[in-house]
Amino acid sequence: MRMLAAAVLALATLATHGGDLSAEAIRTLLNTRSSVGPEAYENAAKTVAGDAAAGKPLQRFIAALLSRDKDAPKALRLDDATRKIYFDSSREMIRAMAARRNNPLACYLLAMEADDVELLKKAADLGNVQAMNSYATMSLSYALSGQAPTNTLAASLRAGYEYFKKSADRNDANGLYNLGVCYMCGYHVQPDPEKGRECFLAAARQNHPEAINNLGGLYRDGVTVERDPVKAARWFAKSADLGNPYGKFNYAMALLRGEGVVQDEERAVRMLKESALEGCAEAMNAWAECLHIGRGTERDLPTAIRLYRKAADSGVAAAMDNYADCYERGDGLPRNQEAANIWRMKARAARGDRNAAAWLHQSGVE
Repeated sequence: MRMLAAAVLALATLATHGGDLSAEAIRTLLNTRSSVGPEAYENAAKTVAGDAAAGKPLQRFIAALLSRDKDAPKALRLDDATRKIYFDSSREMIRAMAARRNNPLACYLLAMEADDVELLKKAADLGNVQAMNSYATMSLSYALSGQAPTNTLAASLRAGYEYFKKSADRNDANGLYNLGVCYMCGYHVQPDPEKGRECFLAAARQNHPEAINNLGGLYRDGVTVERDPVKAARWFAKSADLGNPYGKFNYAMALLRGEGVVQDEERAVRMLKESALEGCAEAMNAWAECLHIGRGTERDLPTAIRLYRKAADSGVAAAMDNYADCYERGDGLPRNQEAANIWRMKARAARGDRNAAAWLHQSGVE
């Protein structure tokens, strides 16, 4: 807890004349949108954008950094000239804080700008929880990518776990959530679903939407707890209320099936649409299925076909099967058994069938 206090103090030192509102907005923006919810993220962006326009250097540097994110909030989308002005007017102050005081936030921001892994690790070691999570994510992703040499695999897995744990030990919601995933999946540790659930609960107490959604999944599937569709639906609803696309998807499926909640197919379809438009590929497939047969909505086969394909291209095996069915039956697509067979093989490969993956490779199928 002392380390967390130090990190917050460092943030307040940089957030000149911004007060608690500015410091909290900066913390929110430096976390992922999914970990705080879209409304909180958008509101934080407006606060930081206003401070940046008023000339505050820290907020200018952060606005310039985030303005090129593909999902940057509207308030932080800058034209090239403004972005350059913001960087040029703030960079020296950030560099001075990093060089003279080893300020963890300053080191983290400079690491983001330069894509500097060593500086990112330094920021993490100095106590910045966002840097801890970023460095851990990078290490774990590398280990799981299949590209890590055998002699570095264990070290990368260990770094991912250890830096997530350091962040979690500071009661950071993202760190707690990520550590929970490590326990659930057995990344560097023996799988321990009970510890994973405890981490998700701790993150959920801070309204972490993804952790809340995962708790719903545990109650839905009866993992470490008695299966309870009602509790599952409540957790999914809370995640959905916080704007999480996967919470919306899971709550929509509960509504569609009447699992733990009164069945409401029309509301379910509306929520599936929201989730799909926010990027949840599983929701694209489920929405397409409803459009295909007219469940809870008017039948719209052309849109269903497009959604099946988009979800399939995103790796959803069930969507690949649905797309194959359409080819096989000539339902919205020209009847084509060869194309159907290829998509079925893709679905098997997506589910982990190595023989199917080998067949696709040998056949030159992308």
